[in-house]
Order: sequence, then C-alpha cells, then structure tokens
Amino acid sequence: MDSIPLALQGQLLEVLQEGQCARIGEDVARPVNARLVSATRRDLEALVLDGTFRQELYYRLNVVLVALPALRERPSDIPHLAAHFVHKLRPRLGSRASGIDADAERLLARYHWPGNVRELENVIERALLFSDGPMISAGDLPRAIQSGESEESEESEDGLGRGSDGLKERVKAATLRLERELIDRALRETHGNVTHAARLLKISRKGLQLKMKELGLRERDERDPS
Repeated sequence: MDSIPLALQGQLLEVLQEGQCARIGEDVARPVNARLVSATRRDLEALVLDGTFRQELYYRLNVVLVALPALRERPSDIPHLAAHFVHKLRPRLGSRASGIDADAERLLARYHWPGNVRELENVIERALLFSDGPMISAGDLPRAIQSGESEESEESEDGLGRGSDGLKERVKAATLRLERELIDRALRETHGNVTHAARLLKISRKGLQLKMKELGLRERDERDPS
C-alpha cells in the first residue's frame, strides 16, 4: 500500500469515496461493495509528512488500526507457529520430520527474528529439507539461530547486509546458498556419486551437473563409476 505511486493513490481514493469504478476498457462506472484491508511495516504518518503518501487516503484507510507486535515480542507464539509450518510444509517437501525437539524449540524461542513470521516459515522449510530424523533438531537450524546471532549479521558476512543489493539480488543469493548446501549434502551422503545424488534431490543427472557447474562444484568422476 505504501509503495503505490501518488497518481494511483488518487484513483484508489476516488474509488473509496465514490464507491464505484470502471473496468478496464469501459467508460461506465460500476458500483462496488468491498471492504479494504491494508497492511504496512512503514510509518504512514511520516510518509504523509514527506509527501509520498496522500493525506486524504491515509485518513480514509485509518478507520480501524490493528498493531501487530513483532514476533520477538511474542515468543510464546513461536512454538505454535513453528508446529503449524511443519504441518503445512511437510507433505510438499516429503520430509520425515513431524515435529521439533526441545533443544530446537529453545533456540527458536531465543532468536531475535528480524524477518518476523515469514523468516520463521523459511527457517522451518529449510530445516525440513535438511532433517533426516523424525524430529527437527538443533543441528538442522541455520548457524545464526544455533549461535543466537541475528540473521542480519549472517547476511552481512555473505555480503547481503551492505545495502547495495535489492530484494531480487538478495533472494537469488539466498537461493544459491541453499542450493549449494543441499547439493553438497547429497554428494556427501552418496560419497560423490552424482547419479545417486540426483536421485536424492529428485532431479535429472544432467540437471544436477548443470547446477553443479553453475555453483562451481566439481564433479568427482573417479568416485562416480556410473
């Protein structure tokens, strides 16, 4: 909502005030009956003051304000949310893990969670991918959580916290790191056998070879007799 251009904000304000809008390609306005729910992490009052958010739209939207505390401010919610994400993601990922052990729960509860609930979901997804047992353990969690550090500090070590890269670049870098970790692990488990590693990862052997080349991982032919 806070990133909508000023011109589009004006159009949205008109729809809210008049209760009607025209479909694309039509000249006749149609009545609409809708309830608008908006969310933001930015200070809209500050945006109004610097002229990047329309004051009229701000007051039109600010009818019922619900402030949601950051995840670090409600640690009692973390175990329930983590269990929910395990239940939600496990079938799609094909993971054996059906829960989280006590040590892992303690680490999750003490972490700062700069990325809030979305970061927690990503951490659980990663843990399910790495877990080999019936429960997610402390060793399945990222280093930053195991050490109690902020994820932001870990990103700085990888060059992601310098403010020079945008969202797409950060997402791409994080994806490549995860792919490299998963491929490394599969190769270790199969003693360097690319064919068997590809089966573990559920991709073709050729696809794995291309990905290894992209990530700078060398294929050890002498350990892959197939």
